[in-house]
Amino acid sequence: MSEITFNKIIQSIHKEIQGKLKKTNNIIDHYLISDIPIIPKLGQYFFKQRGKQLRPVLCLLSSKMINKDYSQLKTDIYMSAAIEFIHAATLLHDDVVDKGIIRRGQKSINEIWDNKFSILLGDFMFSKSFQLMTKANSLKAMEHLSEVSSKISEGEFLQLSNEKNINLKSSDYIEIISLKTAELFGAAFKIPAILEDKKSQIVNNLYKLGINFGIIFQITDDILDYFGDIQTGKEIGKDFMEGKITLPIIILLEKVSKNNRLKLKRIFMKKTRNQKDLNFTMSQLESFGIKEYCIEYARKFQKKSEIILNGFNNKQSKLLKELMVSSIERQN
Repeated sequence: MSEITFNKIIQSIHKEIQGKLKKTNNIIDHYLISDIPIIPKLGQYFFKQRGKQLRPVLCLLSSKMINKDYSQLKTDIYMSAAIEFIHAATLLHDDVVDKGIIRRGQKSINEIWDNKFSILLGDFMFSKSFQLMTKANSLKAMEHLSEVSSKISEGEFLQLSNEKNINLKSSDYIEIISLKTAELFGAAFKIPAILEDKKSQIVNNLYKLGINFGIIFQITDDILDYFGDIQTGKEIGKDFMEGKITLPIIILLEKVSKNNRLKLKRIFMKKTRNQKDLNFTMSQLESFGIKEYCIEYARKFQKKSEIILNGFNNKQSKLLKELMVSSIERQN
């Protein structure tokens, strides 16, 4: 499969929930309105490119997968909008922490205006997410989504604390990406079940699905940092130049000779890395077939997810299976 296949499956999922996704985006636009002119100006700029909107889309798809009266429900729309606002807020804060200059194919808020505006807009979007949570009239759903916001922050702290930690283990890496990335996917999947007071087993299974997909999604993103291309839209070596220790590097350090392990450690301990450092690292990654090791690592989470999805056995569960497979194989 390829990035084209991945995008086609995303399009199929969008088509499956397009009515509610449109309402979700209308709500987002409405909640960006403010008497302070700079706020809607920044908000409209940020959401000019909406991207794949995976988190709200998967929230709505999960809702359709488990609810026979899906078309009559409105609470899932409010919660999908809240989830998108939480995600937007984390991106705005991430761009400040990582000094990001491009977001969704355009200059980032912090690059055009500055860090203060990016942080404040992120705070504004967090506040809007909590306003939207109240519209669902479910204290339990609010508790879960509020807890996720806290876990994302914990993931950010954990990642920052382990910056350039060359001794990072794969278990530590999974903990970081589970908190930072996968928890919001977990919420997106399980919130519809909480809203409709489904059995705890369904809630737990949907949560596991979301966590698994989030882990797969992040592993794939980290693979693409070294093995992506123009088609995938990833800038090769961005994580490397920032000194981030991700799964490809963790696995590589387990495979290389003692001398090359020391050389790699010195490279990552440097204040800045250059093209020569990247070329050496790439040669080692390719020599040991690290891409394939990472793909196999991700497949473990895919297989666990397929077992859960078999229990639903409908059009939506089939689309989710295809999404997980294509997400892993999008760099092939």
